[in-house]
Amino acid sequence: MNSYSQKIETDVDMFQSYVQKLSANVQSIGSLWNDPQFFDLLNGISKIASQARDVIITGDKLCETINRFYNIAENE
Repeated sequence: MNSYSQKIETDVDMFQSYVQKLSANVQSIGSLWNDPQFFDLLNGISKIASQARDVIITGDKLCETINRFYNIAENE
């Protein structure tokens, strides 16, 4: 793994951790709130989590592509 893909992987892992913490925190306070605004917030968090999954998958694919590029470049 080269330094570029390693940096991206570190950032993606950190991003994933933040999204997981946000989701967990919102769900943990769900027992305290039981109103329509909370459900709107929960809906928004679900959308963010879904979009975050796309970002994470794209980041992983990007790292793989960068690594392949550098492997090809080293062999030539």
